[in-house]
Amino acid sequence: MEFLTGYRAELLELVALVLGWRRGAGGAPPKPGALRRLPPEPGPWVLHTLPNARLGVALPAGGARRGGGPCGDPRGPLCGDTALTLPDLRRALAFVSLEEEEEEEDGGTPPGPVLVVTRVLLLTDARGVPLGFDFELGSPRAPPAPPPARRALALLCRAMGCPMAGGPPRRPRQLAVGDAGLHAALQPAAAHLGVTLVGTPLRGWGPPPSLGTPALRSRLCHACGGLARTPLPCPQCRAVLYCSEGCRAAEALGVHRGWCRQLRGFMGRAAALAQLPFTFTAEVTSETFDKERFLGARGAHPGGLGPPQHAGAGPDYGVGLGGAGPPLGTPPDLPFEGLLPAGEVALPPAPPEPPPPHGFFSSWQQYYAWRGLPLSSPLAALLSYPLSLYYIVTSLVPQHFPELNILRKRSLRVQVEESGRELQLVGLFWELSVLLPRVSLELLFLGGSVPPALDGRRFLLHRTEVQELLPGTPPKAGGARGVQVGFSTRPGPRPDLVIGFNPGFALKESWLSALPRLQAQRVPAYFAEGGEYGCAVAGAAVGAATGGGTGPPLLNPFRCPLRRPGLDNALPWYANAFIFQLLYKGGAGGPRPPPAAAAPRPAPASPPRPRRRDKRPPRPPRR
Repeated sequence: MEFLTGYRAELLELVALVLGWRRGAGGAPPKPGALRRLPPEPGPWVLHTLPNARLGVALPAGGARRGGGPCGDPRGPLCGDTALTLPDLRRALAFVSLEEEEEEEDGGTPPGPVLVVTRVLLLTDARGVPLGFDFELGSPRAPPAPPPARRALALLCRAMGCPMAGGPPRRPRQLAVGDAGLHAALQPAAAHLGVTLVGTPLRGWGPPPSLGTPALRSRLCHACGGLARTPLPCPQCRAVLYCSEGCRAAEALGVHRGWCRQLRGFMGRAAALAQLPFTFTAEVTSETFDKERFLGARGAHPGGLGPPQHAGAGPDYGVGLGGAGPPLGTPPDLPFEGLLPAGEVALPPAPPEPPPPHGFFSSWQQYYAWRGLPLSSPLAALLSYPLSLYYIVTSLVPQHFPELNILRKRSLRVQVEESGRELQLVGLFWELSVLLPRVSLELLFLGGSVPPALDGRRFLLHRTEVQELLPGTPPKAGGARGVQVGFSTRPGPRPDLVIGFNPGFALKESWLSALPRLQAQRVPAYFAEGGEYGCAVAGAAVGAATGGGTGPPLLNPFRCPLRRPGLDNALPWYANAFIFQLLYKGGAGGPRPPPAAAAPRPAPASPPRPRRRDKRPPRPPRR
């Protein structure tokens, strides 16, 4: 999916990985004799039976006529080969409460058929990493049935022959089955497979750390989308992965042929992206990086550095989007302290000395030394967002737009275009008041993802409190006193600067109207992408939408240090890894290319200045 859009959506990647495993593990299960000869795994496996009696999936009415196949499949566009986006899923699926469905049985006609996943069978290892799954579909009003032993046995056999988390085929020595009836039904068959059943679930086992692709650590084929048990990279670029020689040979003559040389150049920048000063750099920049294990060893929630997994008192990074209470939390509630043992301070409230008046930080090492942070702290994974904005303001804009004199401005209005994940990281931008104490900074988070409860509201972030600015309140001073933040689903006044994180120009339909609006305003605009491929896709999307383009991608010194695994590729992905600027159509008033990329224009020739004596009247001839 990322090769179609340049944008990484974890939900869609999980769906693609699950479907790839279903394709790879489909067909008849292996024979018991072959499974019994598989190498045993030391740790036990767990079979979970998860009933569902409250949630159903409503399909759109008439889905078979609009997007279904020739057989009238009610899933409509979900059963096609077209790449789906999150808006497509929202239009094709809707979750409904079965309890409300029964109460409203007599009122109105339902929007479409309702499917119910009556039970999910989930097979995991002792750490909670998924190895396989299966489910049952039923009617909302059907009585509950006992767990199907035949389906559970088929799931166990398929997971042994093709583990969902990757790795070679293997069998567990022990299998924990909590359901007593299912345990008794599986006992004879498990003995033929060489598996010993355990009657009670394992102690200390909790929910899986993350059902995203980092936890599964599996790869898909770039050609067919199936699970690649032993990924085969392209021999030239080493960037894309395939499941077989047949898929690799077919792609070599297809679309990949035009991208191969460029992808090889992207792979060549992996070493430059991994040049970071942290003590954990070698671990977090490797292709086999395990984010859950890395964070778990440091006391953070294994779900990762993302909202709202490992926050303590402020579970939404100071924004309060996910729970009841005030719309904004306080900056001291940010989850910095969750990254260090109890009693230690992860981020001091104020640096020991103010930032240099005429110099600016250009690396994590400089910032960490000034902030008093040890290079063993993983706070860079969170602070990459405000520090990327700081780098754009203090380095890129003065280089590309010297006529703006942005470093001399006392107030600066920045618009965060098409805000997404950064909505749950708003509190982190308070750090800008420490980095730019002489600037009154106002941030407007704009986009359709802004919650209705925050639309049109403004707040002033302090270190000790958050103050809401009511309508009609004059703007408050920022700088060392705080940062003013606002939220809106509609564009506001013309900003001084536009930024965006992981824009996904080719994925979000809202960019079709946002890019022409930016073209009309001609505001300096910069965007951070996770890889050079995303920057290349963004340039093509801008050209198609406005006729403009994008500047060359620049390596961001304040990129997130945690490498993200590619689903069907081995490209180096880091959040906010590269920054590019918009180049608007037409030269007047729009951003100019960097000075290094443009040849200097020779000064126009001017006539020689007349000498002073040439201006005097000529002397009369002597006699």
